[in-house]
Amino acid sequence: MAESIRKFVESRRPRWEKLETTIQSLERGRLSASELIGLTRLYREATADLARLQTFQNQEGLEDELKTYLNHLVARAYSQIYRSSPPRMASLWRFLRSGFPAAFRETLPWTLVALSVFTLGMAYGFITAVSDGAFVALIVPPKLIQQVEGGTVWFDSILAMKPQASTWIMTNNISVSFLAFAMGMTFGLGTLYLMVFNGLMVGTLAGLCHTNGLSVPFWSFVLPHGVIELTAIFIAGGAGFLLGGALLFPGDLPRKDALLGRARQAGRLILGCVPLLVIAGIVEAFFSPIHVHAGIKFGMAGILLALLLCYLLLPRQRLDPQAQSFPLRQAE
Repeated sequence: MAESIRKFVESRRPRWEKLETTIQSLERGRLSASELIGLTRLYREATADLARLQTFQNQEGLEDELKTYLNHLVARAYSQIYRSSPPRMASLWRFLRSGFPAAFRETLPWTLVALSVFTLGMAYGFITAVSDGAFVALIVPPKLIQQVEGGTVWFDSILAMKPQASTWIMTNNISVSFLAFAMGMTFGLGTLYLMVFNGLMVGTLAGLCHTNGLSVPFWSFVLPHGVIELTAIFIAGGAGFLLGGALLFPGDLPRKDALLGRARQAGRLILGCVPLLVIAGIVEAFFSPIHVHAGIKFGMAGILLALLLCYLLLPRQRLDPQAQSFPLRQAE
């Protein structure tokens, strides 16, 4: 082998071996965070080495062997980096495991704004509904008022159509959450309206049920799924206020740049709300309306709330610095 080829091979072989080891780890599903970060860099270097090897003149056929080896190595690396499902699923799992909770904690003040606005609307709706029956008629459909005044609750019908109800509930809640997020583009006014109105609706229904002696059935229905569903809606509202805040208070940045930066954060928040709302929809359709002692439902609500708070508030070690975004595919 010519001296130039020998020096080239000796200098590059450790990186090729490192790439091969990394590929083997990825193929076994045992890739560490540091190896994952370096994989595409090693792949690009091997590709450049292969192109450089093409410039050497053939001597004793040894370059052909190297070319075959590097071709095979680069092809394996390419198939692992650009395969669609496993990297996407792994990245999605990392996002849900640590990226979404981290984004929640970083933007917690905005979520608290949404919670506060909702609570004010709920408090006003409850107090006014208890003291003024005419107000209830402005918010609640007449048929539902008749049911409650007759001593029955409206959510028993969910039991007869669990799968369909679950699908409808998920779709509706996800739509409301995305709307609360998107309405942040109205300088937060649309998000403010949605938070106030939804709080007003819940408070008015609670006041109506309280007046007719149905507070326990009402809250035992609402809380098991509500601790997840309402939290997701507060997070979505916080994402909307995040966008509105960027438009109203861009700081030293141009308003467009401030909005773009906040939009990335808000997008992570709203994306993380989707699985929460799916879980809430399942609980609302299959558990919340069943006829069991109210204490069991309140206990379940407490357990779900504790698990949710642990998930959102307790920091976890991030496996990948890019865990907040996906897919993992990177440009060559």
